[in-house]
Formats: sequence, structure tokens, C-alpha cells
Amino acid sequence: MSKAITGVPEPKRAASTPVFATSVAATVESFYRSALNAFINRALLGQKLQRLFPDMHVQAPTRVLYINGIKQSRSWLANNVNPEEYGSAASLVRAGVWVGPGLLMTPISSLLEAANAGNKNPEPLLTKRWLRGVTARCVREIIFACGVNQLSEYVEDSIPMETISNGLYRNSVGSLIAGVASGYFSHVPHNMSALKLHYPQKTYGELFAEYAQKSEARLPASMAPATKQSVAKVFCVLCPQALVARTTQIVGTFMLLNGFIYLLKDVKPTEYLGWEDGKTTSA
Repeated sequence: MSKAITGVPEPKRAASTPVFATSVAATVESFYRSALNAFINRALLGQKLQRLFPDMHVQAPTRVLYINGIKQSRSWLANNVNPEEYGSAASLVRAGVWVGPGLLMTPISSLLEAANAGNKNPEPLLTKRWLRGVTARCVREIIFACGVNQLSEYVEDSIPMETISNGLYRNSVGSLIAGVASGYFSHVPHNMSALKLHYPQKTYGELFAEYAQKSEARLPASMAPATKQSVAKVFCVLCPQALVARTTQIVGTFMLLNGFIYLLKDVKPTEYLGWEDGKTTSA
């Protein structure tokens, strides 16, 4: 069944991402992400700037686990699941291969964010808090995973070799464009996820209404109140608050992750330690 008929692109086979390179990339990125989150939350929640690097002994290893999960699950699904084997369900399976990594890693992302929301949400972390905002967060994670994996590679492969021949430059351009797209489309789900996590007593409808109300101040004062309220709901989706800051964060995240993985993909620490096939080699 062709992708033209199903409307879902065929998943591209992916080389296995080296764990060492991915772990180094995720560790560096975790500090960058933590600092940018502080500025984004200040704009979104109207609070003063919090610590840039809180609980990094928890954030860094959790981020390493999360990014490795995003990369490794994508490779496994793309290389081991053949949608055409599922007959009439091929389109559904094909979509599952695309969204699978984001879905699988949503619980880890939820735990990471909930651990840093204790000052606003005192609920028990493992039984309630991590579930707050999980629906919106799931949408965000799917967009993030598709962006850092398939979209980055698609853009990179689309660049003519005669235009950019350097592998790292091609990687960076792919990550840049994919980061802008992913940052834009995942921004509102991210905001809804953060608001629900910090204000669990409110419904998504209430949170969105309050979120849209903030955009009314950016509209002309001469606009009728009822019209302004309706336009603000559209405006906050098309031009959401703190969009530039978070898109910058996502672009940097994609470039750091994919760039470090590209640079370190051939580095094998076990060889430097004298290990081969799990056994120590003598000098």
C-alpha cells in the first residue's frame, strides 16, 4: 500500500544510535534545557526567575535516559516493524512507528517535570503529580520525537550536496529547521501541560481560557470585548506567549543532541579501556 494512498509516510530505516554519544549529548543538553526552562516558566507563570540548574543530579541522568529512549526506540521500531505485514492495518502501524518513541518516553518526561513542580504542586509525585498534564504532554513528546529524529534527517537528506557538503553543517541545518517547526507546533501543548501540572485543580478548558485572556492585552484596545475574546483564543494558538524563547530552546536542543551524536558516533570508550567483546585484552 503506497504512502500516497495511506497519507502516512513510510518510516525510514535508521542506524542504531550509539549510547555513549547520545549520553554525552543529553548530559550537555540537560543543562541548556534547564536554564531555558527557567526563563520560559517566568514568562508563562508570571513568577520571578527561579534557579537555572535545580536538582541536576536528578535532571541530568533522567534526561540521558529519556533521550536514549527516544533515539533507541526510534531505531528499533523503524528497523524491526514492517507495516506492510499488517495488511489493512498497515497505515495504523506505520503511524505507530512514527509516534511510538514519543508515547513511550512520555512517562519519563512527566516524572522529570513533576519533580521540578513541587513548589507549585504539593501532590505526591509518584501517584498524582506526574499524571497532571500528561495528555497535553503526550502530544508535545510526539512532536519532539518526530522532530529530533525523522524531520531533522529528512531536512538534512533534502539538502543538495553541492549546496552543503560538510556533514556537521548539514546536520546543523536539519536540526535548525526541524527545531523551528517542532518548537512552534509543540508550544501550546507544552504550555497546557505546564499549566495543568502547576494548577491541577483547574480543567484544561479553564486553563486555556486564562491562557487566551493574557493575549487580549496584545490586541488593539479599540476592539469590541466579545470580538477581542474570540480573536485572543486564535491569537494565543497562532502566536503563543514565550514562543521565541521556547523555539530557541528546541532549536538548541536539536542542534546539541544531533550535533554531539554526529561528532561522537565513532567514539567507543570500551576500545580505549582495552575491552573487546566484553573481555579485557592484554597489552
